Amino acid sequence: MHPSEANALLPLALVVDDDATIRMIATQTLVQHGFRILEAADGEQALVLIERDQPDLILLDVIMPGIDGYETCRRLRALPAGRHVPVLMLTGLDDLDSINHAYEAGATDFAAKPINWAVLGHRVRYMLRAAEAFKGLVESQALLSSTQRIARLGSWSWHMVTERGQWSEEAYRILGYEPGTVPASVHNYLARVHPEESGQAREAIRELLSGKNMVEVTHRITVPGGEERHVKLHGEVRCDDHGRPMHAYGTIQDITAAKEVEERIRHLAYFDGLTELPNRHFFIENVAKALHHAKRHGRVLGVLSMDLDQFKRINDTLGHTIGDRLLQAVAGRLRDGIRAQDTLALAESDAPPLGLARLGGDEFCILLTEITQFHDTARVARRILESLAEPFKLDDNELFVTTSIGIALFPSDGDTPEALIKNADAAMYYAKSQGRNNYQFYGKTMNSRALEKLAMESQLRKAIERSEFELHFQPKLDLRSGRVSGAEALIRWRHPELGMVPPIDFIPLAEESGLIVPIGEWVLRAACEQNKLWQARGLPPIHVAVNVSSPHFRHSGLLPTVARILHETGLPPHCVEVEVTESMLMDDMETTLATLHKLKDMGLRLAIDDFGTGYSSLSYLKRFPLDALKVDRSFVKDTPAATDDAAITSAIIAMAHSLKLEVVAEGVETTAQLEFLKARGCEYAQGYLISRPLAADDFIALLTKTGDQPFDRNAR
Repeated sequence: MHPSEANALLPLALVVDDDATIRMIATQTLVQHGFRILEAADGEQALVLIERDQPDLILLDVIMPGIDGYETCRRLRALPAGRHVPVLMLTGLDDLDSINHAYEAGATDFAAKPINWAVLGHRVRYMLRAAEAFKGLVESQALLSSTQRIARLGSWSWHMVTERGQWSEEAYRILGYEPGTVPASVHNYLARVHPEESGQAREAIRELLSGKNMVEVTHRITVPGGEERHVKLHGEVRCDDHGRPMHAYGTIQDITAAKEVEERIRHLAYFDGLTELPNRHFFIENVAKALHHAKRHGRVLGVLSMDLDQFKRINDTLGHTIGDRLLQAVAGRLRDGIRAQDTLALAESDAPPLGLARLGGDEFCILLTEITQFHDTARVARRILESLAEPFKLDDNELFVTTSIGIALFPSDGDTPEALIKNADAAMYYAKSQGRNNYQFYGKTMNSRALEKLAMESQLRKAIERSEFELHFQPKLDLRSGRVSGAEALIRWRHPELGMVPPIDFIPLAEESGLIVPIGEWVLRAACEQNKLWQARGLPPIHVAVNVSSPHFRHSGLLPTVARILHETGLPPHCVEVEVTESMLMDDMETTLATLHKLKDMGLRLAIDDFGTGYSSLSYLKRFPLDALKVDRSFVKDTPAATDDAAITSAIIAMAHSLKLEVVAEGVETTAQLEFLKARGCEYAQGYLISRPLAADDFIALLTKTGDQPFDRNAR
């Protein structure tokens, strides 16, 4: 290390005296004891040097021109650099008043002249060591104070014998007192404790002061202004040699922020973020608690499971933002409509009943505890249906919502939360199957049907892999030429154990489970492959109609799938007719119209199936690029005897022709019906009079027999 660098590390002493000789001797003495030296001849000069150089030690003469040593000491103590620096005052005055005056001015020590210079060096070194220790203590206290403030952690102590206590500055702040303004007493501590928890805090302090080794308690305090804080009080006791408690000490920590985070986490874990209702997890816990109480006291419980009818349509049509707002509005009505006496007690005065929960999506559950017979649950269900009957007004939208409700009761329908919820769900789905907007109680038959349904769904998933599906074809007769010119492809499921399963038994299940899309793709491909095979064998070219379900029609993969199947099978597009229902056309018309135009651009024929059973109008119908309209069998079956049906059928045919659409009559079973339709200009007919749906090989035989000859129903 360079000598100048080593010298810079030596402590710096300031010698202040108007006597140059004294300054010289003091300088020589201090240099010998390892100090660097600054000199000042008066107090004014000394104050300048103190601010500029911040000495580690000051030797200060009392009697000087200008301001004397006492005043200089007072002023330097007011400076940041002079607040804690050790000051040794030198004076020829040795009376007691002068000594007191020196200490009152802020001197660290006092030395009378003549100075014993041999001793002075050792004395100032000691003063410097003491100053360093004091400086370390001050810094430690400042660090401790800052650390306590950051951690919101205060310290306290209490002496049992003297009954005197101490609080750190942070302890004062936590308790809402200005530091040092009130005694650090048990009384002043308890004065801040929240009234509802004062008993708990008093008991903890009493145990501690009576000699319990350690106490920890969490409670609330109320500070001026009404703010509530959560604090954790920790205390320990030190005893004397005889085991008597002498000194209690510990910490107090403000844990308000941690409590808020804890409460937020709890809220996220137990409450639905959209509606602020309890979620599935919380609901199950509440049902479990209520069941425990009901089993002990022989009470009846009810669980209501409900979801909104056709809520998906609202989401798909108006968007998820409106859908979410509707769920919030429904939750509000349920909250207002369910009486507190029906459900678990309220958690807080403004909180929703804990017996009401949103389990997910548009599914809500209600726990009824205060019931004496099953009719009580029916009354609540009716109130819910009535409360949701009024329209919901969201922006410019007026929405009408209905719900299906299932009811399960304890003890008859289950004795666990899971069983009650599952059975209430089964009853809810049964309510949907009964036309929606109603409630149904759970029954044992529902459970068996649900199990059968699950088993059927599992087998349905494997049916495509196992090639259990096959197509049958119902001929379509051209009434103008008398020849078979088309067919409708109808799926059949040849189950290995159940035999031939009719579509009515599995198509609704396929739609519910989402399997209708891959099944629909299979039907389209199989129909195209079969038609191409017929043409390759030289049979007359026909078009094959394929029904497309609503979920499949809305599926994003429909158009690319159709294009791929046409390309891979090589079937001309005009040989495929896509049939959609009237209700599908009216659902989200703009999207429907775009999809139909794209199918039409590919060259496919388009037909509307089951016409007359929906709610379309002529103004809407003329917008769609259709080729054919199929009259529903319900209008054909009683013609021409039923004059109303005959008039409706005639009107439909006339309307279709005005739109330049061909007409296909379904369900033709009698010659009278056939002749009536021919007379009205209907182009095509299909039904049992012409033929039942046929397997592919049988349909080939039908086409081979007719060939170019007019169809003879007697020759079938």
